[in-house]
Amino acid sequence: MFSTSRTWDADDMTGVRSITQTRAASRHRTAALWLRGTLIAASALTPAVAAAQTSSLLLPPATTSGDDYDRGHNVGVVERGRPEYDALGVRLGSFIVNPQLNTSIGYSDNIFNDNTNKKSDVYTSFEPYVNVASDWSVHQLRLTGAADIRRFAKQTIRNQDAWNVQGSGRIDVTRDLTVRLDAQADRTYESPFSADVVANLIEPSRYLRTFLGTRTSYDSGRSRVIGTIDRTSYEFSSVRFADGLIRDQRYRDRVTYAGTGTYELGFSPSLSLYARLEADRNNYGLAQAFGAPNRDSNGYRGVFGSNFDIAGVARGTVGIGYSYRKFDASQTYRTTSGLSVEARADWFPSELTTVGILLQRRLIDVDLSNAGSSWDNRIRVTVDHELLYNLIVTVGGEVSKREYPERSSSTQVYRAEVGSRYQITRWLGLDANIGYGSNKPSGVGLGNPFDELRARFSIRIRR
Repeated sequence: MFSTSRTWDADDMTGVRSITQTRAASRHRTAALWLRGTLIAASALTPAVAAAQTSSLLLPPATTSGDDYDRGHNVGVVERGRPEYDALGVRLGSFIVNPQLNTSIGYSDNIFNDNTNKKSDVYTSFEPYVNVASDWSVHQLRLTGAADIRRFAKQTIRNQDAWNVQGSGRIDVTRDLTVRLDAQADRTYESPFSADVVANLIEPSRYLRTFLGTRTSYDSGRSRVIGTIDRTSYEFSSVRFADGLIRDQRYRDRVTYAGTGTYELGFSPSLSLYARLEADRNNYGLAQAFGAPNRDSNGYRGVFGSNFDIAGVARGTVGIGYSYRKFDASQTYRTTSGLSVEARADWFPSELTTVGILLQRRLIDVDLSNAGSSWDNRIRVTVDHELLYNLIVTVGGEVSKREYPERSSSTQVYRAEVGSRYQITRWLGLDANIGYGSNKPSGVGLGNPFDELRARFSIRIRR
C-alpha cells in the first residue's frame, strides 16, 4: 500500500524508446546543435589549468522521491532506468561497489559575493565517490564516501576540501517492521544563499557535522507508523570578512536532539492522510555570544497532510502545520509560533517531462546576533526534460524570503539555472550548467547585497 518500488522491465523500456524514436528525426538535429553549443560555451571557460569539479546544481532536480513520498506509481525523468547506460558496478561477494569520479571546471563572476568589488575566477574540482551496498534478500547495509577538492586559479583563499562519509543499515525485523540506523560525518562549506551566512566573507564558512539517527517503520494493513530519533552536532571554523576582521564562530557550535512520530492512513493505493508530531532541543556550546545568552531552545511542530501518487498524472505531499519555538533566554529571544506549510509535487505532462514544485514556510533556528529564529518562505519550480534517451535538460527557478521578526528585517533570494546531463556510455558522461543567483538583504547585520553568475562543465567517469 505504502512503499511499493517500481522496477522497469524490458517492455517498459521498449515503450519509452519507441516514444523517443518516433520524435528522433525532429529532435536529434536540435539536440545535437544545442549540445554542441553548450560544449563550445563551456570550453570557452576552460583555462590552461586542469579541469575538475562537480558541485551539485544550484537548484535540485525536479524529482524528489523518497520513502514517504514515492508510492511507486510514477517514475520521474531523472529516476527512470536506462539499461543501456546504467552503471553496473563491481560485485564483491554479496556487495555491489559503485565508484565514480567527477572532474570539472567552473566559473564565478563574483567569487567573494561583493558587488562593490567584483572579482571573477575559475576553479577546478576533483570529486571521487564510492557507494558500497549489500545485495541481500533481507536487511541491507550501505557505506558511502565522497569528497569535493576545489582549487581556484587566483583567489586561493576560496579553496575547499569538503568530504562526507556515511553508513546505514536496515534491519527487517518482520515483514511489516523495519529499523534503520544511520551515521554520518561531513565537512561542509556553507552556501552564500543560506540563512545564516553573511555574504561578504573572504573565505567560505565551513563546519564539521556528525549525525546519528534511527528510523522505525511499522506497516499494518492500511496504516503505517514511523518514529525517528536523531542527534546532530555542528562545529564551525573561524571566518574572515572583507574588512580583514576574523570572527570565531564557536558561538554557533551546538548539538541538536530531535524526534518525530508519524501516523499515516491509506484510503487507496494512490492516496493517504498523515499526522506528524516533531520535537527538538538545541544545546549551544558557549554560555554567551556577543554579550547575550546563547540560543538554547525547544521547538515543536504538528503537521497534518496528504500523500498522493496518481499514475500518469502527479505525485506529492501537502502538509499544513503549526510551529512553536521557545528559548531558555526568553527575555532576550522572542518566543515564535505560527503556521507552517510543506508542499512538494511532481507533475508528469508526458513520459519525457517531469515538472517539480516546492512550496514551503517553516520556522528555523538562526545563528545571527540578536535574533533567535526566522521564517523561511520559498517557492521552487524545476523542469526535467528528456531531450534524447541519454540526454536530460533541467531548467529551474526559486524565489525565497527569510523574515527575522526580532529585527524587523528580511532577505530575499532569487535563483535560476539551466543544465544538462549527457550519458555517452555506461562509464562516461558529461554535465554542463549555468546559473544566476541574487541575494538582497534588508536590514542591519545581514551582509551586503550581491549577484553571482556561475557556470560549470564536468566529465563523469563511473563503473
